[in-house]
Amino acid sequence: MICEKCGENLIDGICPNCGKEIDENDQFCKGCGSKIKPDGDLDLEHTETSTVNSNNKTESATADNKLVLIPLVLGIIGVIVGLAEGLSCPMLFGWINIMTEMVIAVVGGCLGIYLFKFKKEYLIAGIQFIITGIIMTFLIGNMALIGCIIFIIAGILAIFLTKKYNIDNKVLLALPVFTIILMFLVALLMVGVGDYNQSQLADQVSISNVQNTIAYSYGYYDGDLKGDIYFDTSLDYVSMEVEFLDANGKVLDTTYALMDTTVEAGKTYQFDAFYMKEEKPYKAQISLKNDMEDEPFYVQNVTLA
Repeated sequence: MICEKCGENLIDGICPNCGKEIDENDQFCKGCGSKIKPDGDLDLEHTETSTVNSNNKTESATADNKLVLIPLVLGIIGVIVGLAEGLSCPMLFGWINIMTEMVIAVVGGCLGIYLFKFKKEYLIAGIQFIITGIIMTFLIGNMALIGCIIFIIAGILAIFLTKKYNIDNKVLLALPVFTIILMFLVALLMVGVGDYNQSQLADQVSISNVQNTIAYSYGYYDGDLKGDIYFDTSLDYVSMEVEFLDANGKVLDTTYALMDTTVEAGKTYQFDAFYMKEEKPYKAQISLKNDMEDEPFYVQNVTLA
């Protein structure tokens, strides 16, 4: 039994407040009037309070867990969007950059998800997401803008929603660093593959029926360099650059004679390069590219009569 006034146990039926003897069935002390409670009542009250507090904590934790899922969901969306942006990116951005962007979006995003979901390293996961987004825009610019924004938001929320600013396993910091290194490794690999493909492309192009109509008139040399170009392979993008040079090899003018987003295998296309300058051109150099950054995969010099 417990004295309600002072909260102490009643030992041997004695009230600790006044020292009077109390019977087992008494609800009040006959000496000081303090109310007496059975032990079970106090335990029940304590249990009810603990249950309420536990329920409140559970509800709070559940709400927090739902918010914590936001960076994880954004990370998954970022991977999908980054891959889609790479697949839809025009080839003029360079297929090496496009392929590297897609690899970084998938690998970098998945590493961020891994750090967040399985390792609970929220700070490193946030850094990983942010680095992934920045690298994507570095490779293909605004074509990866949406994916970049998604990853950066995921990174910021991963850090601040969890409110965990410390790192338990610093070794995992190597993963964001690895993502940066991976960008260069993939790019180098793509360059090697690209050089091989470029050499193969040169054997699948032929130029014929070249006609030069450039002549002197009214103080200018003007006219066209026309011809046919045949492709034995399909290309998503191709451009033809024609440089007109003087007798010493100096470039007098540059023009684009052919620009197509797609080229079909087995089809012949016509090109037309216009020239109008005071200097007489002696030679024209025709260069073909399948994106705006790589070196030409095909070069042919034409002597002008």
